[in-house]
Amino acid sequence: MNSFDQRQRLIRLFILSLCFCYSLQASAQSPLASRVLVVYDPTSPDSLDVANHYLASRGIPRSNLCAISPPQRATILPWSVFLTTTKNPIQNCLTVVGADQILYIVLSYLRPFDVTAQNGKMYALDQYLADIWDQNDSTDPFPAPDQNHAYFAGAEPQGNFYRAFVSLANYRAQPGALRIYSVWRLDAATAALAKGLVDQAIAAETSGLKGQACLDRRLGPIASVADAGYGGGDWELRMAAVFAGQAGFSVTEDSNSAEFGTPPAPNCPNAALYSGWYKLNHYNDAFAWNTGAIGFHLDSASAVDPRGGSNWSANALIKGITVTSGAVSEPFLQGLPQPDGVFRDLFQGAVVGDAFVRHTPWLKWMIVNMGDPLYLPFAGGLPPFNGANPQSSLALNPQFPVGPAGATGTVSLGSPSPAGGTLVNLVSSKPTIASVPASVVIPGGATSANFNIATTPVKSLTSVLISATGGITQSETLSVSPWLSGIFLLSTSIVGGSNETTAVLLNDIAPPGGMVVALSSSNPSAVPVPATVTVPQGSPKAVFSLTTSAVSANTSVTLTASFNGTSATTSMTLMPALSTVSLSRNTVLGGNNAGGTVVLRGPAYAGGVTVALSSSDTSVASVPPSVTVPAGATAASFTIATYSTSNPTAVTITASNNGTVKSATLTVTPPTVSSLSISPASVKGGLTATATVRMTGPAPTGGSSVTLTSSSPAVAAVPSTVTIPQGGSSATFKISTAAVASSTVVQITATYNAAKTSSLTVTP
Repeated sequence: MNSFDQRQRLIRLFILSLCFCYSLQASAQSPLASRVLVVYDPTSPDSLDVANHYLASRGIPRSNLCAISPPQRATILPWSVFLTTTKNPIQNCLTVVGADQILYIVLSYLRPFDVTAQNGKMYALDQYLADIWDQNDSTDPFPAPDQNHAYFAGAEPQGNFYRAFVSLANYRAQPGALRIYSVWRLDAATAALAKGLVDQAIAAETSGLKGQACLDRRLGPIASVADAGYGGGDWELRMAAVFAGQAGFSVTEDSNSAEFGTPPAPNCPNAALYSGWYKLNHYNDAFAWNTGAIGFHLDSASAVDPRGGSNWSANALIKGITVTSGAVSEPFLQGLPQPDGVFRDLFQGAVVGDAFVRHTPWLKWMIVNMGDPLYLPFAGGLPPFNGANPQSSLALNPQFPVGPAGATGTVSLGSPSPAGGTLVNLVSSKPTIASVPASVVIPGGATSANFNIATTPVKSLTSVLISATGGITQSETLSVSPWLSGIFLLSTSIVGGSNETTAVLLNDIAPPGGMVVALSSSNPSAVPVPATVTVPQGSPKAVFSLTTSAVSANTSVTLTASFNGTSATTSMTLMPALSTVSLSRNTVLGGNNAGGTVVLRGPAYAGGVTVALSSSDTSVASVPPSVTVPAGATAASFTIATYSTSNPTAVTITASNNGTVKSATLTVTPPTVSSLSISPASVKGGLTATATVRMTGPAPTGGSSVTLTSSSPAVAAVPSTVTIPQGGSSATFKISTAAVASSTVVQITATYNAAKTSSLTVTP
């Protein structure tokens, strides 16, 4: 090949490489790029690096950068710090860029992950940003959010009832839509891994997300599992497996209680999609994640720290997963993302930012999402989900009625009913609890028909299986509930004497006039409760404060709420306020001050906690009569004044509160000789010198008698003692010398609990 041909070939290869690079770059651009606000910390080079990488990779405008500087070393942001360093600055950025323009907020390698809300409880910081304008719920969610957010698409997996996908952009474009956001993090153990979440998503969009779907159930054969409680989680996983199979993935569905990777459960190699149960704050290395893999664990602490530790999400990110989601604390099962809905929406062509928020019911709660919300794993969707995909279903509305309120059932066909209609037979597994008609007819040409369900009052949650056969074969669980849901405490362990925030929760909103719920306490002297509390009309809960009593030992108290034959209980432990008393040092020279600290078992209640103080020997060490730990604090310091003593003296410092006594020992030591100086240091025999002895501290009562000796009394004589007066720290004495024939060095020693020696030279 001649040089001209070589040049032409190189030029063609260069042009092809440019085209290929342009193709990759173009594929990385998203029509939603301008709708992402990227939040970073300008004081963190890693945060800025990840943000710049994301902007460049997705073509996000630089004007969509938002700089904030929260204290990244903090694990939980206090509410006031959250407002000033995070919420308010991001609101300002949204206002500048266009609050309605933005759909996704992405936190670029930025801590912390949690916020302490106004009620004192910890939540995911991200979910308070999701409702940053407080439009969905402006109150603290205690004991849990009162309602699902407006974009959430509830499903009934056992009955195969799912709502049609609506993108977040289309939802937000509707009149009256709430201004909520899908919040994500580019975060992992390192900034390189965080940038890799974007790179892997783009690579999977280019080559396609491939591999198997792994679903890890726990309750055995699904036919015997009710779609309620933990059974609801198993049904979600079951339908996620069904949908993955319909979309063309090979599926591993395990139904035993062990996690993937724990025999007899299998491993999950070649993993593209995963969800499953459940071992608290734990990751089994049972997965080989393909590029672009999406997976999340149904676990109460699955994302307690996405940067590391034993939690599931942190380790999945280290091992190569591209998208995951988890909880920073106890989320309750119904607060977690629902895998069937998430996967189904992805198969319909949703970006992950839409699929996850559409199937995570609560905002201002416990969930954090890691990955790129613009990631579109199945552009255009996968068959049969990218078409009409009609399927038969049985839906119940509501699925959790409060007896004797009724419900409506809807049977739906996958295609229009033939002429003459379709007879669907109906059966209730517990007709005395929930009764249905014998059948319902879907008219010719129609695809659905409704029927009524009558319920009766119940004293506890009762599951009833409603089944439809004929034209369809489908079942769904109706959970008939009593009015009373439960009684809840903000904290189950508090310092006795504190106020405790308490909630009584109903299974529906209270009717006109409200509902009066009876209360009782197993220990009224420790935790007195009112006889009743009223849940106001239109509300599902009553939140109130209980005043507890101080206790001298851990005291367990059970609170009971009762209504219409239904009772619910919760337990709390009252702790003695005082935990320890400690000293800044264990030994101190008399006359010097020492420090002490009293520590409580929890935050001090309103008005503060006063702790009495005493000393076993006030002539040696004295303390103030008491010290007060201010409200909200857990410790307070005090000063110990000590006095000179002739002998080492151990003094017991005692702190007491409401019968709880804690003590620490302080040893007060006497002063010692610290130095002996002689002036002049050399004298002619027959003249006198002056010596000064100094102590480490003031002399005690009666003064200190310091013993004096000379190594050659015939040459240099000293008195036998010198007295340092009470409160003084030095004294002088004279040294008489005699004539000498030659220079003589004499050692003069002063002794009081320690000895110091100086030399005097006597010359001819």
